[in-house]
Amino acid sequence: MSTEQKAPASPASPAPNADGAKQRRGSAGRAVPRAGPFNKLLQAEVPLKPDGTGLKSRGSSRFLSPGPQEKLIRLPSLKATEEKEALFIRKLKQCCVVFDFTKPINLAEEEQKEIKRETLLELLEFLLTQKLAFTPAIYRAVFSMVSTNLFRPLAPRLNPIGERFEVDDDEPILEAAWPHVQIVYEFFLRFVESTEFDAQAAKQFLHRNFITQMLDLFDSEDPRERDYLKTTLHRIYGKFLSLRGFIRRQIKYIFQTFALEHEYHNGIAELLEILGSIINGFNLPLKDEHKEFLIQGLIPLHKPKNILPYHPQLSYCVAQYIEKDPNLTELVFKSLIRYWPVANTRKQLLFLTEIEDLLQVVEPEQFVVIHEMLFKKLTEAIVSPAFQIVEKVFQLWHHEYILNLIATNIDVILPIVFPSLYSTAKNHWNKAIRSMAANDIRLFMDIDTVVFGRVLENYKKERTEEKEERDRRVSAWRSLFQEVEPEKLQSAVPAAQEADKTSSDPLLYDNEGLPSSVKIPHHLNLISVDDFDANEQFFKDLDRLTQLRITDTLNKKLRQKELLPMDRLAYEALYNHESLDPEPGDEQSGEPHSGSSDSDYSDSNSGEGSSESYNSSEDEQ
Repeated sequence: MSTEQKAPASPASPAPNADGAKQRRGSAGRAVPRAGPFNKLLQAEVPLKPDGTGLKSRGSSRFLSPGPQEKLIRLPSLKATEEKEALFIRKLKQCCVVFDFTKPINLAEEEQKEIKRETLLELLEFLLTQKLAFTPAIYRAVFSMVSTNLFRPLAPRLNPIGERFEVDDDEPILEAAWPHVQIVYEFFLRFVESTEFDAQAAKQFLHRNFITQMLDLFDSEDPRERDYLKTTLHRIYGKFLSLRGFIRRQIKYIFQTFALEHEYHNGIAELLEILGSIINGFNLPLKDEHKEFLIQGLIPLHKPKNILPYHPQLSYCVAQYIEKDPNLTELVFKSLIRYWPVANTRKQLLFLTEIEDLLQVVEPEQFVVIHEMLFKKLTEAIVSPAFQIVEKVFQLWHHEYILNLIATNIDVILPIVFPSLYSTAKNHWNKAIRSMAANDIRLFMDIDTVVFGRVLENYKKERTEEKEERDRRVSAWRSLFQEVEPEKLQSAVPAAQEADKTSSDPLLYDNEGLPSSVKIPHHLNLISVDDFDANEQFFKDLDRLTQLRITDTLNKKLRQKELLPMDRLAYEALYNHESLDPEPGDEQSGEPHSGSSDSDYSDSNSGEGSSESYNSSEDEQ
């Protein structure tokens, strides 16, 4: 049974050292200020493994000994008393008692835990169902209880020196004290959302130190706690206008520390979710502070190796910035290309997914600025041996908006991507990728046949000239080696190399047809191997399809007879024309044909009406 002791008012209040010594004093006799969680961490009994080699895994973040605690008793119900405020504050002070949930089961302590849990539930129910004016004493008691229960040193990582925590492979460490912590989070969230909550009155208690300690809890490995923190911080951001700039700066510092130092933090995704709604509410034009946040806070988040846990939220935030200010498009895409992964296939897929999302919000005027550097980088992905990368690139121009952007700038984009498409269609190891590359070549052909034909001819011409240049260089080197006398070359070889004839240089290659003492550098033989043939069947098929497309286009442009425009006067003359030949019915009845019959007169009037309608429509046009 624990002895009674007054509960601490705040985790930031000074506490005696573990050995009972007095606190250190400054030169003026004042206590040296320390942050609450850090002060607790200094006094904590860090759990070690039995052999003393490292930290022991604990299921609770409260690995420090809480010391003697106040004995809890069951107080009267809030509904059964008229002194609701005094009893409300008393119950809040009772809830400041904390327990270590990692200790073995103790019946007496279990009863104390149950009393605290019932008290927290009663406070939450009273807050939701009853109305109570929030006085400064209530604000002070609530924030003291929340600080005592929530602001704590987090559990140490299992292996902070060796292999890091992987979201996909390792299970997160859940908070053992969650039965109490969850109710505290729910109570504080409902307290902030209450209609009785006054931000001006709570301002003296919800200060910057409170926000800083709250942001530190986002590093918790328990996803349930991070979800509560995300919702609560968003409510605080909406109610406290004076703290908005400070909250954004603190989040930026967390991002910078994560991206540029240790690359480990559990709450980046939740913080980005909050920022997504914050960025959506930015006024236009964007302030320099907001643009600085993008440059210094969001863009460096592309640097860490494992960006999978938070990449969807990051992509959404960056897309929000481009929608707000299209002039940031060039900056964003240059940064993506700068951080482009070289050998990390998984990260390349995420970058391509982000590019796909960003291109769907890019303005056509800004696409003209970035299309050249972007597609030069995409050509590297098209020739990648990883088929997932190539397939992801091919999916880009299957979006209608992106395809329209490409079609508008086809004369610049097609010369960049065609060599890579041709190489993939001919040489990729995956049969499905080769087929997709051939289909995309036909897709670009359908976009603009004339440009495609010009690009195809230029490509064949350049490759042919390149092959001829290679042959000339290799022939010159071969003739040079053939002119060398083998005897002189053999005598020039140092004695040390002559003694070790069995050694072979991987950079040299014995050329067939030359003396054994004459060797040609390996790279010259490599560049002489070129299977490019401008007359191969692949190019013949492309030329044939191109000519068919051009012919079909010209045929569609020819005007058909029924589509030829008709002169208005000729149309009226044909419509009002009266035939001189008698109709068969008139000859049988013996009545002479008259051109001024009622039916003809009505037809004539209808013809005049139609001509007037045509004139009026012509004037409107």
